[in-house]
Amino acid sequence: MKDEDAAPEEDGPGVKAALYMETLQARMDPDQYQALKHAVNEAIQFLMQGREGTIGSEGDAPFTPELNREFATVMNILITGKMDQQIVDVPSSDGRSTGLIFMDPDEADDPAKVHEVRDFLDKWSAEREAVNLELDGIERASNPSTDD
Repeated sequence: MKDEDAAPEEDGPGVKAALYMETLQARMDPDQYQALKHAVNEAIQFLMQGREGTIGSEGDAPFTPELNREFATVMNILITGKMDQQIVDVPSSDGRSTGLIFMDPDEADDPAKVHEVRDFLDKWSAEREAVNLELDGIERASNPSTDD
């Protein structure tokens, strides 16, 4: 076994995410930090187990939009290992919803690139919605209810 196999990378995604969490702990309300920490730990467990799930906040601290942004930032660091990406609010073209995406700084400052990503997400979302409707129809046809 090689030495580098035995120890985690000093600048690996887990270390970077832990450092970021330390900065959050220093500046956040303790209850909000605990809610964030709980959500991150839950997400990590889902990822490690290859499962899907719903992540909620624990205790009395509400999962605010700011906590949602910090959660997304921590997960982005864990997944990509990058700390220099910028979070960008991307409204859908119909204006009904807003999403968060992470982009490299050069791309995040380019309105055309942000628009391109938004268009891609709109197309993907519409395709996903069509597939979900089709699957719902198949499920209803396969399992007729006696209540109808």
